[in-house]
Amino acid sequence: MLKRLLDAHEINCVLDVGANRGQYASELRGIGFSGRIVSFEPVSSEFEALSNLFKDDTNWKGHQLALGSTDGSATIIVPRLTVLSSLRPLVKDEPGARTEVVEVRRLDRIFDSTIEGVPGPRVLLKMDTQGFDVEVFKGAGRCLDSICALQSEISIQPLYKGMPHYLEALRIYEEAGFELHDLTVVLRAGDGALRELNCFMVRPSHLV
Repeated sequence: MLKRLLDAHEINCVLDVGANRGQYASELRGIGFSGRIVSFEPVSSEFEALSNLFKDDTNWKGHQLALGSTDGSATIIVPRLTVLSSLRPLVKDEPGARTEVVEVRRLDRIFDSTIEGVPGPRVLLKMDTQGFDVEVFKGAGRCLDSICALQSEISIQPLYKGMPHYLEALRIYEEAGFELHDLTVVLRAGDGALRELNCFMVRPSHLV
């Protein structure tokens, strides 16, 4: 699915927001994507691991930042399973979680420097921020016209306090001019009920 989307829209730059230790960026390289990857990961230990993994990849850039709707700083909650790190608290408290103060930036304030050097940039915005994707999207307001497609994790049954309902997230993306392209399952409950989905959305005006 991801490779078809990248190829169909001639994506040559992926903004990997919520990169953790580079799982998504590694998937991109594994399916043959050779374009620019810009990874954003605020947690210091995870950013260090991510940077070490991609230190020899000349078409990768990394920023130890969280993205959001306002510039500033915030406290991120880092559970033992660090892929669940979030600026929102879990609905169910996670024993052993720690906190870390991180820098937060709006994407539209750094977008031009982020894609600098990419010829004819065609950008996919991937967001996997554990309940904070809509805030990331709001912070991209002034650069959304330059984004061809997006990938966002939406929750049927929210795992984090204060995160929007999945239909609300889809409405926000659609009102900004994106159309739903596909949905894939991220997580199911023990009884098989859907918990989380990846939504893939495209901007029709950017079709090639």
